[in-house]
Amino acid sequence: MTISIPLAQALLGQVKNALDGGFLYVFAGPVPATADAALDMVGSHTQLAKLSVDGDGLTLSAPVGNVLPKAPSEEWEGLIEFEGANAGAPSLSPTFYRFCAAGDDGRGASTGVRLQGTAGGPASNAAVLFSSDVMTANGSNSTGVSIFNVVADQAS
Repeated sequence: MTISIPLAQALLGQVKNALDGGFLYVFAGPVPATADAALDMVGSHTQLAKLSVDGDGLTLSAPVGNVLPKAPSEEWEGLIEFEGANAGAPSLSPTFYRFCAAGDDGRGASTGVRLQGTAGGPASNAAVLFSSDVMTANGSNSTGVSIFNVVADQAS
């Protein structure tokens, strides 16, 4: 099956409407099988950061071809504050993200609107790349992403 660019744009427009105003959460730990799976915040998962625009929700731009980019004028940033299984660690490596609609912290089981993908350092093959392979939580370090694209796959 393949889809046309107009269909990709229509579908991505729906994704934009569902996610605008949400937040990007960055986690360490094993990548869950699905975006709906609950995280084990006691045994294996740690939230590293919650990215926002000055505390407010994030915005995606209008689809361009089969890509839904972040709004280029927005700085998606957040304080690195570890919460969960390894909250006391001095530094951790990001392994996945969840872009969640407002009101969902991405931790519990959900039937809500979420995107999940891999996260990592600059040399990784992750979907979201950070400037370093590790994040250090010291109360003042922050992190952010300059590029975030949702792509509607047109392959069969």
